Amino acid sequence: METKYCKETPSNQTAIDIFQGAWLSAFPEEYQLTAGWIRHFDFSVEPRVKWANSILPSGLNGRSILELGPFEAYNTWQMEQLGAKSVTAIEANNLNYLKCLIVKEITGIKSRFLYGDFIPYLEQCSERFDIVWASGVLYHQVEPLKLLELISKVTDIAFIHTHYYVDEVIKKDPGLSANFIPKRNTIATHNGFRARLHYRSYKIDKTGSLFAGGPDDYSYWMEKEAIFECLRFFGFVEFQMAVDDMTNPNGPAMVFLAKKTTK
Repeated sequence: METKYCKETPSNQTAIDIFQGAWLSAFPEEYQLTAGWIRHFDFSVEPRVKWANSILPSGLNGRSILELGPFEAYNTWQMEQLGAKSVTAIEANNLNYLKCLIVKEITGIKSRFLYGDFIPYLEQCSERFDIVWASGVLYHQVEPLKLLELISKVTDIAFIHTHYYVDEVIKKDPGLSANFIPKRNTIATHNGFRARLHYRSYKIDKTGSLFAGGPDDYSYWMEKEAIFECLRFFGFVEFQMAVDDMTNPNGPAMVFLAKKTTK
């Protein structure tokens, strides 16, 4: 990373400008900062945390949360706004991790940000969390079945936002189908659960500062029913759907909560 010196008066904006042009998220208006252009911190634009808060008994208040892939920490910020007791957020992208630290410094949130891969973290984790927040990470996995099992070992409640594979939808869209290579599809088995996985290549420059994919050059997408079957296999019994959008321009997508009890 190139060393740079700032000759301006220290401010929140000078911190933001370390990554000038690399932010997607616009900060809340009260901070009066120039960063990205998408109002991710706004509950009306980014409603997923608010939805989960409305669905769960007592909401997020007092809950311990493990967040996988916080990106620019907007969901993290929202969780604290709604009373989360603690948030541990794990980010593998070095630029995004540093952006999360800037968000923490500017907003004063208390969440803990860890830099690294959440898979080995989950494999070694002896702690339990009230909620695992897995937004935008499942479809970036090389071993998605493994991730779902690991989540099941540390929580009774999982929030999942993910794309999923639908053959007729993907094949009708040249922009989507160009990324999938059917001959590299596989049947995967993990600890007794078996599912078909669909190979998706990242045909973009992964060195870009706005890249939001996974750490590998490819990932495997799951089919919708296989996702629910896998979660059931590993102990989840109740599912509450917020969004199921077959027309999402990035591929069919859904947002839901999975719980191990019906209480």
